[in-house]
Amino acid sequence: MPDDRISKLSQRFKSHSVGRKPESTRNRERKSFYLDTDLAAQLDTTYKALNHELFPQSVSKSAFLETIIEYGLDHLPEVRDLLREIPASDAS
Repeated sequence: MPDDRISKLSQRFKSHSVGRKPESTRNRERKSFYLDTDLAAQLDTTYKALNHELFPQSVSKSAFLETIIEYGLDHLPEVRDLLREIPASDAS
């Protein structure tokens, strides 16, 4: 009898969706990157300012970062030139 009670109670969790619904149809994966502290702070500040500027539209931080990265990938020649200017000791 106790098993039946527990199975009935657990059924209520099977019909509910868990967490928030995804805002995007993009397939995302969690990754960790080590960034310069000042650069991370600049990204945070710029994201907040841009979100404020775009109000009432809002942009998720992941969409903001993905757009910046995609822009960089679309402009690899310029990125390559910038990377060549970095001294060898700072490049790693």
